[in-house]
Amino acid sequence: MKRILFLILLVASCTSEQTASKEELNLLKEKLLEKDNQVVKLQRQIDSLQKFEHESRSDYYRFVASSSAEINVTESLKKDSVKILDKKSFIDTLDISDNFYVYRHTAVITQTNDADFKWFMRNFIEMKSIYAEDFFVKVLTFYNGESLPLETENSKTNIHILIQPTELGYENKTLVISDFYDVKLIGLKKKNNSIELTFNHGKFPRKTERILIKPELVKFIVK
Repeated sequence: MKRILFLILLVASCTSEQTASKEELNLLKEKLLEKDNQVVKLQRQIDSLQKFEHESRSDYYRFVASSSAEINVTESLKKDSVKILDKKSFIDTLDISDNFYVYRHTAVITQTNDADFKWFMRNFIEMKSIYAEDFFVKVLTFYNGESLPLETENSKTNIHILIQPTELGYENKTLVISDFYDVKLIGLKKKNNSIELTFNHGKFPRKTERILIKPELVKFIVK
């Protein structure tokens, strides 16, 4: 009788241990499933944020996608670095007493770092500004410290351009067009989502130039 009772207790003990093991295993499986679900949720959040970031950038830079291969302005420049965007050669006839002075020069449009622009702000000659769809443009003229061999006012002039996005979180673009004589800003005109800068320069005859301005493209407009 004692032996039968012992066997019954042994079987009951084993069954109890198996039940406890199954419960523990099921509990571990539930915890693992919960962790897997958390990982899936986190991955979905990451994917969603990455998609939002990509769409935000694509939306802001939609004018880049619409400009085909014509992109010359870089996203940003390293400090003190300069990038040439466009250039054009000129032959200007200027007055020097009873004779004429022929000023042969090549005007260059360059992109510069913002730091190069700040000290000019106090000493500009002339300034114009305008808003486009997605950005703001300010154009200023400055004497660049160089001169021509003329008896009258002979300082050469650079045109500085500030392109400022209307969205926060994107860098300004600063550009310089150098160098001209006797510059007069005629105006800034909005065309679609670009800005056209018109200015006069030189003498005999006075010449007119036009510059196309976009956040991703700045160049001379060929007549």
